Amino acid sequence: MRETMTTTRRGEYTFLPQEHILFGAGSIQHLADEVQKYKGTKALLITGKTLATKTDVIQQVLQALGTPSAEVFHEIGEHAPMAAIQRAIELAREKHIDLLISVGGGSPIDAAKVVAYSLDEGHHQFLPHIAIPTTLSAAEFAKDAGYTDETQQRKTGVSDPGLIPRSVILDAELTLATPPRLWISSGIRSLDHAVETLYAPGVHPINDALALEAIRKLFVYLPQSQAHPEDVEIRTELQLAAWMSFFGSTNAPMGLSHILGRSIGATYHVAHGITSCITLPVVMKAMVESHAAQLSRIAQILQLPGDDQATQAIHAAMAVDDLIARLGLPRHLREVGIGPDNLRSIAIYAVGGQGEKAEFAEKMLQQMF
Repeated sequence: MRETMTTTRRGEYTFLPQEHILFGAGSIQHLADEVQKYKGTKALLITGKTLATKTDVIQQVLQALGTPSAEVFHEIGEHAPMAAIQRAIELAREKHIDLLISVGGGSPIDAAKVVAYSLDEGHHQFLPHIAIPTTLSAAEFAKDAGYTDETQQRKTGVSDPGLIPRSVILDAELTLATPPRLWISSGIRSLDHAVETLYAPGVHPINDALALEAIRKLFVYLPQSQAHPEDVEIRTELQLAAWMSFFGSTNAPMGLSHILGRSIGATYHVAHGITSCITLPVVMKAMVESHAAQLSRIAQILQLPGDDQATQAIHAAMAVDDLIARLGLPRHLREVGIGPDNLRSIAIYAVGGQGEKAEFAEKMLQQMF
């Protein structure tokens, strides 16, 4: 007798046009092959000043690049200020750039996307972009790019599936120069991606499965990486976790933790890894009533106690808070110089206006203070 199956949920999955991910120590040696694939003859390498002047990372990248000539632009600061991006755009036009390479954290990667967007002028035929991340922000897996409007000190951005880097090189050896606090806190940013994937609107079973594995890896390997900072195998596991946390990011939009983090970051000069440390545990606790089933899956993957979904969800939020504390990262707004008088304006900016949503956001911020 044939078994009758009842469809209980329907959804869809959108594949982003990302072509190639290389991972593992030493994978930077394949950079020249990636450039050749996209027929690049004149590359613009976009990075930050510290990586370019205080480490040998950019020299390693240039050496791996080999024959094709490259211009190096190293003026991208935290939260990708638009003035610096505009200078990169002008350089790209002047030098007839046909390929972009970003090296660093989310700011250089997003800056390269904005350069591609600006050069394209609406044709949706963006320059190929190869991303070489040195943090765990996972910006290399997103179709969105954030930058800072310096006149208002507000984060804004652009978005297009074609902006996602065509190739990504995850070489853990290149992350060894990343400051320890930045490396570890950017891992909490990945944790934020993974957690908010689970309670994102819609049905996204592929993302959910990968998000849960990302959470497991981050809980295991972030403390290990802090204890053994030179271990590139541990760092590789964390890079894979970051990838899993934001896999096919267009299918599971991020939630309140990210929204609040964005409104805090550029305005108060707080790195997004740190904003996630502050916002994520409080938002998770607020989500228990409406999303206990989703959050309870975290407790199950971490083998936390609890006889019902609500209790498991609370333990999941507590476990995230405990992990951040064990890593010695900030957990309150006051630790990053934000005072109680700032909370209302942050809430209004986060939700786009006054009203009940702003009041709810402000209550969340008060718990974070």
